[in-house]
Amino acid sequence: MTTENLEEWLTQYETDILFPDVSGLEHFDMLLTRSRLADHKDDLDAGQRERLIQADLLLVRYAAKFMQSIDAVADLASWRDESNATPDHWWWYLDVLVSVPDYLAIGS
Repeated sequence: MTTENLEEWLTQYETDILFPDVSGLEHFDMLLTRSRLADHKDDLDAGQRERLIQADLLLVRYAAKFMQSIDAVADLASWRDESNATPDHWWWYLDVLVSVPDYLAIGS
């Protein structure tokens, strides 16, 4: 893993977040990219960490839109199981996040 890989992954994640209406299969790749970033979070510099936080906030804000695309092609719980995602990889739990009442959601 190199600094270039981290920057590439982060840029890809930031770009993917901007398009919640694309194919749910593309969102699967986005979730995998987010997991790679999490696995190397200690290698991110301060600016990259801030960019990641901002992208994560958008993912949470548009979780319902992402879930519409994902639900059209697959079951997120199955993807989560296949990826062995733990709760600290919260992005694999968008289906759970969208069921949180609006008044409890971040950024409302």
